[in-house]
Amino acid sequence: MREPQGPISRGARLIELMPVFAALVLHAVSHGRWLVCAPAMVGMLWAVLAGVRLDYTPARLLLAGALGFAVGVVMLGVSVPPTAPFPPSIFGPVCGALVGLCVLCGLGRNRYYAWTYACLLVALSMRVRALPGMAWVLGAVVLSVLLVAFVEGGFLRTGLRGAVGFGVFTVLLVGLGLLLARTVEASEGVLMEAVYRMTSGTGSGGGSEFQSQVDIRSISRIPRGSERALLVVSGAKPERLRMRVFDEFDGERWTTSEALAKERLMLPSGGAGEERLLALTVLAPLGAWLPAPAGTRGVDGARPEVQGGWVMKAEGLEGTALVLRAGPEERLPPEAAPGESLTVLPEALKVELRPLAETLTGKARTAREKAEALEAYFHHHFEYSLDVNLKGEGSPLAVLVREKRAAYCTYFASAMAALLRTQGVPARVVGGFAPEERNTLTGATLVRERDAHAWVEVYLADEGRFVAFDPTPWRSRDEALGLTQGPPGLLGNIVGAVGTFFRKLGAAVRYHPMEQLRAVGSSPVFWALLTVGALWRWWRGRRTGGRVKAGRRAMDTRDAKLAAAYARYLRTLKRRAGLVPAPSETDDELLSRLRAARGDAVADVAAEFLAHYREARYRGGLGDAVAWGALVERLDTELREAPPRAG
Repeated sequence: MREPQGPISRGARLIELMPVFAALVLHAVSHGRWLVCAPAMVGMLWAVLAGVRLDYTPARLLLAGALGFAVGVVMLGVSVPPTAPFPPSIFGPVCGALVGLCVLCGLGRNRYYAWTYACLLVALSMRVRALPGMAWVLGAVVLSVLLVAFVEGGFLRTGLRGAVGFGVFTVLLVGLGLLLARTVEASEGVLMEAVYRMTSGTGSGGGSEFQSQVDIRSISRIPRGSERALLVVSGAKPERLRMRVFDEFDGERWTTSEALAKERLMLPSGGAGEERLLALTVLAPLGAWLPAPAGTRGVDGARPEVQGGWVMKAEGLEGTALVLRAGPEERLPPEAAPGESLTVLPEALKVELRPLAETLTGKARTAREKAEALEAYFHHHFEYSLDVNLKGEGSPLAVLVREKRAAYCTYFASAMAALLRTQGVPARVVGGFAPEERNTLTGATLVRERDAHAWVEVYLADEGRFVAFDPTPWRSRDEALGLTQGPPGLLGNIVGAVGTFFRKLGAAVRYHPMEQLRAVGSSPVFWALLTVGALWRWWRGRRTGGRVKAGRRAMDTRDAKLAAAYARYLRTLKRRAGLVPAPSETDDELLSRLRAARGDAVADVAAEFLAHYREARYRGGLGDAVAWGALVERLDTELREAPPRAG
């Protein structure tokens, strides 16, 4: 299919680009990519109004795709695209590349390529369901294509036959679109999940809020945690970040008791010299809970509600930078001994687990000794696995302990807490994060979804506080989660630092845009850069303006469009043919040199431009800026296609 050639009005170019504009709007709405699509649309609109056209070349096509891909990578730090046939690390850059290709082909008037890339972008953007207004934007894409076909097909001039033909074309287009949508929707449940698993090795679901209860089932399988970044912690790497405390167990699930949920506490105070500071930035929604290490004494930047178990509740922290003031060690504050509620188990389960607990704790007498014995037992005799099968004789926890079955952290923590309770030791399960990814160059720790973890807290009477014990076998856990790679080198730390910076900046812009605008507006650096830019623009404007005025005086004309067309003509000769007029050289002499260097076909186009130029300059003819621009474009095309003459 041949692309349209020749001059075209601004209105016609806007009609050509309507499918691209609609696709960009749809992508921005569905994926939250306004930071990418809005500048692209503004740039395209400016280019159309200014009459700018980009030449389509394979090199520029690759450059546009690569630039869009890079922008998509950077945007991963701003916001993660929705669940798609591919993981976000692939999905975002691919959509960015399609945006770049749409813009280049649209500005180069390669509209069929531009529409093709726009349709691909629409197909990927439509992965988001139940988004208000999406149907209207998608309808705009279809209607814009139909409008172009209607205008350029000349149906207004062909009467009834043309109207019938256009109606048939519309029905076929809409019908095929609906059929394709129904086919994709019908196969998506199987096909998309399979593609997602093949490309990412994970399931496609999962949220960021830590679960409100811990279920213990005979058979369980969970996907490997995603790479999605949730928090950035700067300062000393915390061993654990606590979010939820579960102190009731009915044999099948751990929950937070009503008494613990209603309890309100005050964070302990401490000497300023004994505190350590942790800067924490929330990158993604975490529900209503603030992750914090044990021993946190204060939070700057938020006013959390401290509930029983020393967990903190605070909402709307996304994109917020906080400072946690904590003690020198990760230790919970002292508190009164809990009642018998933390040793309660269903009677049948207690009878089943008590003999196992007595055997495993052996000669241990104190609560600390029993907890350490059980912790060591799980470390040395168990393997970590995301696939759990605890079918057998007795309860799932008894099967786990007795037969040393593989499981994951919530099962190990549940089993250890239940075993301790059979021995009269107060124990509870705690959920949160165990971060591992620390950048040694910046001292920042990145907390991802895969770092979600569960452990046990045991009340030790000799300390008068709850103390953490972690029964999870970490060696096999790292192997199961694919975390056995060595620490990153210098280059890896630099790349990680850049990624973390963009993640923090993106979260702040996404969740608190007005605050960021106020911060920029009050920054002296911003105003200094703005002043420098304005001065540079003024200085350059004086230089270029002086040259344009001098050119007008030399041509004895005040027609700015005529002067600009002639300057563009000379630039084309210089860029494509290497011809620069001498100070005393006439236009005809320069034309003779062009004819000798590139042939008659090229020279004839230049001669036609000069004829129009002289008509407007010397005889006062009406100038046609569109015709001048079309002739210069033809000259540029001829010079690119015509090889230089030998000799």
